[in-house]
Amino acid sequence: MKKIKLILSILTGFVLINSCSTEDKLIDQLFDTVERGAVLRTVAVTNPTFDFLDTSKSWSVTLEIQDEQQGTLVSDIEVYATLVDDGVAGSESLVKTIPTSSFAPGPFGLPRGDVSLTLQETIDALGISVGDYDSSDSFNIRLVAVLTDGREYTNDAAGTVTGGSFFSSPFAYSAQFFCALADASAFDGTYIVTNDAWADYNPGETVPVQYVSGYTFRILSTNNPFINNPGTSYMEVTIDPSDGSATVTSNECFDYGGGFCTDVVGTGSVGTCTGDINLVIDFTLCCPNNSFNLVKQ
Repeated sequence: MKKIKLILSILTGFVLINSCSTEDKLIDQLFDTVERGAVLRTVAVTNPTFDFLDTSKSWSVTLEIQDEQQGTLVSDIEVYATLVDDGVAGSESLVKTIPTSSFAPGPFGLPRGDVSLTLQETIDALGISVGDYDSSDSFNIRLVAVLTDGREYTNDAAGTVTGGSFFSSPFAYSAQFFCALADASAFDGTYIVTNDAWADYNPGETVPVQYVSGYTFRILSTNNPFINNPGTSYMEVTIDPSDGSATVTSNECFDYGGGFCTDVVGTGSVGTCTGDINLVIDFTLCCPNNSFNLVKQ
């Protein structure tokens, strides 16, 4: 699949370059009819977990708004939450709406700001109480970018880029509870893919995960059908035991053939109580911000 996408991209670019001298008017007409979208780019997951014992503490991310008008197309960000109880997702509720007027210009002149939810805000919005969940449960958090013209962009919005939303902006997160970790040995075994924006795996397919030592484990490429080096390549994940955040790096480039061999880096979080793995990974040759989510079998 990746090889096909790469070839098509190259061919499309070649055709456009060779056609531009005679088809400028047609291209202009096409772009005049295109609706522009918006990105909520994840700059950092500043606190990836909820504190099971303290409902006043927050889950939070830092976002950057990207659109064709330097971030001014987005008027509000709606934040929704769902309780995932023993692996079963319940009903979704709106927790809050954040006006983007509260954001400030970042290093590139685009609006940046924090989106945060306390556990108390979340359970209040869902109509549940302490005792209705346990430390092995989690919350799905979904963001909606509301544009000034009323359009909305989210992780399942119509009109977004195939395989993910506009510019691979994830729009969705999993907030786990934090449990103390002695090491990363719980992250060993067979995992089920629930989401792969890069589309090497379909939901429901399995990936082997191998504990290394300390707070480090590896996501092996053994079952990856699109690369030429599945037996030797892997992503190594290191957990920060203080908060469950994680960093990712590949041991070697992932070889998709045709000279396309890309390193993989990323960040994310793990469910220190559940063993879930939630990452946002960058394929350094081309494609950042690809969500990759796994649950233990």
